[in-house]
Amino acid sequence: MKEEYILIISIATSGAALIAALLSLVKHHIKNTDINMLKTQIEGSELLISQLQLSLSDVQKQLILLNETLNNQQIESEQVSKQLEHRIKIVNQQLKNQNETIEQLKLQQPEDKLYSRAQKLVLLGADVAELMAECDLPQAEAEMLVTLHQRKSN
Repeated sequence: MKEEYILIISIATSGAALIAALLSLVKHHIKNTDINMLKTQIEGSELLISQLQLSLSDVQKQLILLNETLNNQQIESEQVSKQLEHRIKIVNQQLKNQNETIEQLKLQQPEDKLYSRAQKLVLLGADVAELMAECDLPQAEAEMLVTLHQRKSN
């Protein structure tokens, strides 16, 4: 019976050793699986990093192009602004000149009104004395208007 116990113990010990060996293999397999998974994750991460670097490079190129476009548009806007400022100055000068001309014409209008009135009076048959009295014209101008009217009539 002792031998049976020894045999059982021997088998049990062998079984325990076998179980320990199996556990060691399982742990080793799990570690290898974990390592392989980590390697796969690292490879995936490296691929993702590579893709992100390419995307970053593309975005940087686009940013450079956009910056150049913006600079060109800003230069163009400044040029247009300068041209518009120049045109505004010219238009303002023209407006000033026209206003001065209008003022000069306004100052001349009273004289023109007197001559227009004198012409109407001559057409109605007024003589030199009436023109001098009604329109404050000098005698020579009144005579000239009457003479011109008489020539046109003949």
